[in-house]
Amino acid sequence: MSVNALAEAVRQGKEVLSGRTAVTASVAVTTNFATIDAVVVTRGTATAPGVGASMYTYGVVANVVTIYAWKVTASGDATLIAATVATNVDYIIVGRRA
Repeated sequence: MSVNALAEAVRQGKEVLSGRTAVTASVAVTTNFATIDAVVVTRGTATAPGVGASMYTYGVVANVVTIYAWKVTASGDATLIAATVATNVDYIIVGRRA
């Protein structure tokens, strides 16, 4: 999501919630939004992930965004499994209050 897209969302009356949280397998972020229009999740560190969490996905149910962290099973086995060590993630959630 670009800065221009964020500015346009605010111009349309939407609000932006951002933050950092630690996630192992999953973590729920509760918002005060009635609707959630966009979510961006990124790894919050500058080091290479190695066999640690390297992919992040999310799901939205009502006003809660659940962030999932995935890692490869092992070196040489790229099958994704839930991460087993906490990693910092940064998130941006765009939504609208009721």
